[in-house]
Amino acid sequence: MQARTVRQWMGWLLGSYALASAMVHSVHAAGPDAAAIIEHRQESLAYAIGLQAYFYGYPVVDYLRVMRDQTTPGRDAKNVYAPLNQIVFQEGLATPGGLYAGRGPNSSTLYFTAWLDVSTKPLHVDVPATDGRYYVLTWADLYSEVQHTGRRTTGTAAQRLLVAGPDWQGSVPEGVHLVRLATHQGYLLGRILVESEEDLATASGLMQRIGVSGGSEKVDVTRLPDAADLTSLEFFEHLNTFLRSNPRLPEEAQLMAQMNQLGLGPATDFNAELLPPGLRRGLERAVADGHRILADSARAAPLHIGWSKLSNETYGSYGFDYLRRATVEYHGFLGNQPDETVYLSALTDSAGAPLHGSQRYELVFTADALPPAAAFWALNVYDAQTVDLIPNALGRYAITDRMPDLKRREDGSVVVRLQQNPPSDPGVNWLPVNDGPLFVTLRFFEPEAAVLSGAYTPPPVEVLP
Repeated sequence: MQARTVRQWMGWLLGSYALASAMVHSVHAAGPDAAAIIEHRQESLAYAIGLQAYFYGYPVVDYLRVMRDQTTPGRDAKNVYAPLNQIVFQEGLATPGGLYAGRGPNSSTLYFTAWLDVSTKPLHVDVPATDGRYYVLTWADLYSEVQHTGRRTTGTAAQRLLVAGPDWQGSVPEGVHLVRLATHQGYLLGRILVESEEDLATASGLMQRIGVSGGSEKVDVTRLPDAADLTSLEFFEHLNTFLRSNPRLPEEAQLMAQMNQLGLGPATDFNAELLPPGLRRGLERAVADGHRILADSARAAPLHIGWSKLSNETYGSYGFDYLRRATVEYHGFLGNQPDETVYLSALTDSAGAPLHGSQRYELVFTADALPPAAAFWALNVYDAQTVDLIPNALGRYAITDRMPDLKRREDGSVVVRLQQNPPSDPGVNWLPVNDGPLFVTLRFFEPEAAVLSGAYTPPPVEVLP
């Protein structure tokens, strides 16, 4: 019943638009009132279709914006320069005020990234053996749909990957793993575990042996969007250019037909200058409201006491939930699939009071309820105002099960204290905090079934006297 209703609604939109278009030719004969009615109808239809097109295309246009910024020397605000089809390696673990400040960075892995162009030919990625060490390569197309290779999916032996675009028809050599992107350009985000400061050089050496060869480099980055285009009709110019050269899913044919009616879809060539006034106003409203809805979506999230729950909403693979996909992109760029990583966060203590550095807190992971993760787990604390790691003299930003100095009590439990000063109890693990609002995040790398089902709940964050 729901699918039939959607089809009927879409058919009404198309039919109404066609009727409105036909009526335009008789506007002058019908008089000014009829002209106003037609213009109002055009505006309404453009708004309805344009709003859905905005959510559909937001990841595409935003990825292209970041691609332009990071593949152009000196353009990115954080001084990232990543030429097409070349890997950029992070020099050290995340620290306060670093590259990932404001995003609640993970401080247990090194990052590496690359922008990919496989529009005319594929590229190869060679990865050395990591001897069981956790690493993951997250491959995202421009719709922000992701797939993973690495320890969980392809193992830790030395391997070669063939990364190809949607139109590539070649054969895959024996022993080579194919990564098929759904769009002609894409993005690679990689991570590799660092167990300690002493392990940093080894992990970094492995990471920098990952090599890329081939690819297309046919993108004219000067024609890609900038930040202002996300809130203007230029948004639809960039989306239309993308749709004309990249495939869509067969199930999206009706959506594309709607967008074609406004000149946005793949069968048309969008030109904002030729839009009638009603269509122009409708699309301008759609851009403004679409951007506002994405910006406000975090504030609409329900508050929770203690630990967040694993959401039923997906990350990394969204199907036809375009609003969800756009929301994740707006707030976090891309999301890993839950089988790869799960993050749970707490903004309050067990009684519901907001976490604050003026208090002391304790978490007790009993021996039979340690975080169930096949690779490793990590607990970080953040400044809730800056969404960044907290500077401290110890230089410690996480407690992980891979720490060589992780303290365990005689019963096998792991106790973590969040406080400003060193604890007097030698059997606890200390995460330093500042005198301000806090939140904590527990990350599961390769989470086990109890995490994915929601059966596992971390211990409460308890206030100490």
